[in-house]
Amino acid sequence: MKTIKTSEQQADALTRIRDLASRFGSLSNDERDELEVLTVLVETYERDHHPVIPPTPIEAIRFRMEQMGYKQKDLARIVGSASRASEILSGKRQLSQEMMRRLRDEWHIPADALLGPPEEPEPEPPSPRRDPAKFPLKQMYDRDYIDGYSGDWRNHSKDKPGLLARFFGAAGPSLVPVLNRRGGGAKINPHALDAWRHRVLIRASRECSPGPWDPLAVDDEFLRWLAGLSYLEDGPRLACEALAEKGIPVIIEARLDQTQLDGAAFLTEGGRPVIGLTLRMNRLDNFWFTLFHEIGHVLRHLKPEQLSIFDSEIDSQRAEQIEREADRFALDTLIPPERWEKVRGLNDAKDIRAAASTHRVGAAVIAGCLRREANDYRKHRTLVGQGMSRRSFGFTEETWPK
Repeated sequence: MKTIKTSEQQADALTRIRDLASRFGSLSNDERDELEVLTVLVETYERDHHPVIPPTPIEAIRFRMEQMGYKQKDLARIVGSASRASEILSGKRQLSQEMMRRLRDEWHIPADALLGPPEEPEPEPPSPRRDPAKFPLKQMYDRDYIDGYSGDWRNHSKDKPGLLARFFGAAGPSLVPVLNRRGGGAKINPHALDAWRHRVLIRASRECSPGPWDPLAVDDEFLRWLAGLSYLEDGPRLACEALAEKGIPVIIEARLDQTQLDGAAFLTEGGRPVIGLTLRMNRLDNFWFTLFHEIGHVLRHLKPEQLSIFDSEIDSQRAEQIEREADRFALDTLIPPERWEKVRGLNDAKDIRAAASTHRVGAAVIAGCLRREANDYRKHRTLVGQGMSRRSFGFTEETWPK
């Protein structure tokens, strides 16, 4: 048999196919092979000379019935009953695998036609374009946010959209619903927060190998022990290492301009919590209160619909319920209520230091809580560890990011 090249050859082939198909049950092996080859040749000719949109299964069946002169009773023989044939042709019944197999084997309808054309995937919505003017891009560049780019801002800044794209990678803008703790009327740039958050999560994935996250492991006993580290000179570093071992990486990342940010708590897509601290105030009391405030968010507030919580001006007292809960968690964990009653009336530095030694908690923590209760941040300035939190992590004024 030769390739079909003309409409006349196609008509002759169709006549022969009808003849063979009408005697399908009694065909010899050679005749079955002839029928299969002729069907392929006809389909090839039609595809090459009359390209059409791939048919639906019903269209493929109707086409073959018209082509072969079949009636609905012939389809009924294939699918099992007249009612099924009627339902299939009206679109009320789907073809079963057994029906498709018989239509393929006996009527030689290609399996692809019986399955129907593949569903077109819905196009992904284009990611919103990031406006470089809304980001502190020069500051991000100077802090090595962007892999492979450093030291040549004059040239690299010619492609600011490209710098942003390289930093964020395939991730779309992550301006997901977040809780921003604002204070003092400071204007917060959500794009700067977005960049800082992305930087923290990148560093957490690269630098930390935290243990498996188990919320039950961060129990009251562990938290009391963690608060006790505030009595030690290198307590901040030890606390962060201990949290990482419990599955909560803590990333120290200086804030970006227009954020007024002290700390934040995040959930990654995989459900792992991450805490970011900026050490903005560079005081030990602020470090410990912010750390435990964020732990409170991790344990009580982060969930799939609340992936990020940013906290700024954390020294100030807030009215929001979620912040009051995190504040209360931090205060009660650092100094349990029964101990607080014994120290809340202290005023002299000597007495505060003595109480810190008795209760094995940092003097900066007690002083900070006293300042907070009095809402007077001029008090106990010599006790709050001014300038010491960054030093705990090995930073100096010269090495701290600007």
